[in-house]
Amino acid sequence: MDTLTRMLNTHPKASSMDAALLATCLQACLDCEAVCSLCADACLNESEHLHHLTRCITLNTQCAAVCQATAKVLASPGQGGAQVLQAQLEACLSACQACAAECEGHAQEMNMAHCAVCAESCRRCEQACQVLLKSVRA
Repeated sequence: MDTLTRMLNTHPKASSMDAALLATCLQACLDCEAVCSLCADACLNESEHLHHLTRCITLNTQCAAVCQATAKVLASPGQGGAQVLQAQLEACLSACQACAAECEGHAQEMNMAHCAVCAESCRRCEQACQVLLKSVRA
């Protein structure tokens, strides 16, 4: 059992959500935040292609911010409301989808390995948010 799951299981106001699903989504958001920030920095250092990467940099930055906000919401399950959680997960899904699509294009068209890694991270986060969102709505 990972540390996040253990921590969620020790919370005095245990959420009705599955702790493992919550921990998986929380970790995916934290990872995606860091990877998107790193991808934006890598794009900024692509001097040959920088003018083609402005949208990617913006989406990386936005996705990182949304993932960070989502992680904060997920890390306070004790008194939270389902509506806020659903809205935040939906926002994270949208940000990850947009960022992944942009990065996938750069990975294929310009052979940018950092964009391929970022797209993978965004897709993992998107999937984790979808799974958790289904459990919240159930």
